[in-house]
Amino acid sequence: MSEDTFAFRLKVLLEHKKLSLQQVADAVGISRPAVHKWTRGGEIDYSNLRRLAAFLDVNWVWLRYGDEAVRDLGLAGTTELPMTDLRRRYTAEIMSNEARMKHAQEAAGIVTWEWNLVTDELIYSSNCEKLYGREIHSNEEFWEILHPEDSIWLNADALKDMVASKAPRVWDFRIILPDGEIRWIESRVATLLDDASRPVRVVGTTIDISARKEAESALLRRLQLLNDAARIAGVGAWRWLRAQDELIVSDEWCRLFGVDPAKAPRHYIELSQHIHPDDRAAREAAVNDALARRADYRVLYRASLPDDTWRLVVEQGHARVAPHGEDVWLTALCRAAQPADMQAGAQPAQDGAA
Repeated sequence: MSEDTFAFRLKVLLEHKKLSLQQVADAVGISRPAVHKWTRGGEIDYSNLRRLAAFLDVNWVWLRYGDEAVRDLGLAGTTELPMTDLRRRYTAEIMSNEARMKHAQEAAGIVTWEWNLVTDELIYSSNCEKLYGREIHSNEEFWEILHPEDSIWLNADALKDMVASKAPRVWDFRIILPDGEIRWIESRVATLLDDASRPVRVVGTTIDISARKEAESALLRRLQLLNDAARIAGVGAWRWLRAQDELIVSDEWCRLFGVDPAKAPRHYIELSQHIHPDDRAAREAAVNDALARRADYRVLYRASLPDDTWRLVVEQGHARVAPHGEDVWLTALCRAAQPADMQAGAQPAQDGAA
C-alpha cells in the first residue's frame, strides 16, 4: 500500500492515537465493519469524512487526498504523519525493495534515466559511468559520446519528435568509450504526461547489447557465406515443417525456379506450382515415400519457369523427425540436372522429361 492513500493515513493515525475501530465507529456514528473498510481502501462519503477528520483532529482535505491536494488548494498549515510502527515497517520495506531493485538493476547492467522537460534536468542512475564510460549530466554530454553515424538520426530533433508524438520508442545506437571502444546500446524511452496530457518528463532504460549485436553480425556473415556458396554451386534449398505447414526457401532456389524472392512460396503446396504438371505426381510419390520411411529421396523433374520454358532439375531430400517434437522436417536441395544425373540412379519423374 502506498503511503499517499487515505487508508494508510487513517491506519497510522489510529495506531498513533491508540484508537480501536469500534471507538472510531462510535465517534462517527457508523458500524465497525464500515471503519474496517476504510482502512482497507474503501470509499468514504463527505459527511463521514468531516466527522472522522474532526474526531482525529486533522484537516479533512489532507486526510482524504494528502499533502499535494493541500498545497494545490493553497491551504494554510501542514500535517505531519506521525512515525508509528506501521510507518517504520513500511519505510523499511521500501528501503529493502529499493536496495534489491538497485542490486538487480546493476547486476543486469541496466541504467535508468529521467529528463525533466520543465527544468531540463537530466538524471542518470549511479551505474551510468560503468555503461557509458563517463557520467552524463546533460543531453549535450550524451551527444558527445554518440557514434557519428548514429548522431545523424539520433539527435535533439529526434527527441523533440518523440516527445511531440507522446509514443514510446526503442532505439539501438552506438557509443564511443574514452578508450575508443565501440559499444552497442538499446534504449527504451517513454514520455510521461501531466493531468492535462502535457509532456513533463522523459524516462528511459538503457542496456549494453554489444554481445547480441556481435552474435547477429556473425550469423549474418555466415548466412552470406552460405548464400554465396550456394550461388556459386548453383544449389537451392528448402525446408518444410509439416505440421505447421511452414516452408522456407533459399534465394538460390528462387533463382533456379525464376521466382522473385519477395514472392517465394511459403506453403508446401505452392511448390507444385513451379513443377511441370506432368511430373508432379511422380515427384509427390517419391516425397511421400520418404516421409513415410523417414528416409532420403532423389528425383528428376521439369521446373516450370515464368517465361513458359522449363529446366530439368534434380531434387534430393531427406525426411526426419523434428528435434523439438514428433513433427517431421523435410529438407531438400535442388540444382540444374547434368547429363551424368541420368545415370546416377534418379529417373525422370515422367517419361520424356529429359
